[in-house]
Amino acid sequence: MLDYKKLSGLYIHIPFCRKACNYCDFHFSTQLDPMDRMIKGLAKELRLRGSTPKSPIDTIYFGGGTPSILTEKALDTLMETIATYYNVSLSAEVTLEANPDDIDAEKAKYWKRAGINRLSIGIQTFNDKVLNVLNRSHNADQALKSIDLVRQAGFHNISADLMFALPEASDASLRADLNTLVNLDLPHLSVYGLIIEEKTVFSNWKIQNKRAFPSDLDYERNYRIVHEELMKYQYDHYEISSFAKNAHFSRHNTSYWLQNPYLGIGPGAHSFDGDNRSHNISNNQLYLKQLDTGKAHPIIEALSLTEKMNEYIMTRLRTHFGLDFVRFEEKFHRDIKSEHPMLIDQLCSEGLAFLDLNKLKLTFEGFLISDDICARLFFPMK
Repeated sequence: MLDYKKLSGLYIHIPFCRKACNYCDFHFSTQLDPMDRMIKGLAKELRLRGSTPKSPIDTIYFGGGTPSILTEKALDTLMETIATYYNVSLSAEVTLEANPDDIDAEKAKYWKRAGINRLSIGIQTFNDKVLNVLNRSHNADQALKSIDLVRQAGFHNISADLMFALPEASDASLRADLNTLVNLDLPHLSVYGLIIEEKTVFSNWKIQNKRAFPSDLDYERNYRIVHEELMKYQYDHYEISSFAKNAHFSRHNTSYWLQNPYLGIGPGAHSFDGDNRSHNISNNQLYLKQLDTGKAHPIIEALSLTEKMNEYIMTRLRTHFGLDFVRFEEKFHRDIKSEHPMLIDQLCSEGLAFLDLNKLKLTFEGFLISDDICARLFFPMK
């Protein structure tokens, strides 16, 4: 059983999209007819799992899928259920992911009234040709207009998603995207390099040689452009894919990286109670059928001590918070600094990491090979 001694964040997965992007492997359906039934199911799971401790929840995140397609009635149902069954902090960060084509003046004003105080807008690129290749449902003009509309509605805590290493996109196109975002002066940016995931359209195209995709060298060059350009404009590269001005970090995602307990609601949603990870089945119909039994049915994975230590290493090193040697020893009773003295010295001498008091932090060059660095620091599985 999951044991939540404290609950920091709440994630609600909205498993619907208007169309399937060619790169996406998240769980969603483009069949919108069952939306009402799904909202009832999400509300039911919220009620069933509302027996978690009543410590104040600091973050709520509506992800997907495309949460911005929710009707006012649907979002009201979910917000009211959360307010009834969970103790939400008065200062909680409440984020909703939105696509530009879903945003209009009235919807933006409604979100503000409903209690949403942070928006994450999926722009990806301002290049219409590339947007078409990605099979996105918006164009560049809609993306630009969406920022104006949400600001006019009173939103200031806004994040935008951008992608790099995209087919049909050049270095010049990426620089143009970054210049546009910099001029918009958004407080937070999530910038992701394209990864060809299995069972996506892009994966099929690559297997069948239907389209050329950027190489690993293209990926690294693009990532370096992103880092260097955004650092020029006072964006803090505080996590591998995240940049913020004036400490406008994503509190919800930061909570993940700091390994705080969180509860995931909806098909495919993941949870963590500090000792166990769990996830719901990634099938809309089976998820709803399970709830008809009157119980939530998460699939639970108990983490071993070694897995917990390695996850701590991995999640901390992907952020500017770094791997805290003192905290690690307090938590796991292992002195990682004394167990890897030569490796840590080597990482620092090669410019891949540096020591900040009792913390090991990766440089940008370290971010480039973070998976390899983490693997070298991991404790062997028994």
